[in-house]
Amino acid sequence: MTNQAKPNLRYPACPRVQRIQDFLLLSSFGLWAAVLGLPPVLALHLLMAN
Repeated sequence: MTNQAKPNLRYPACPRVQRIQDFLLLSSFGLWAAVLGLPPVLALHLLMAN
């Protein structure tokens, strides 16, 4: 009785693809942190300069 698991196309089996997905996920969080965090800091800097 040998049951082999069928490959699921939703979840990649290749470690390289998983690393790429991890990198893209982390870089998207970093991008949103920069987009949401940088404008208030720049605005404060501009207000304090005048």
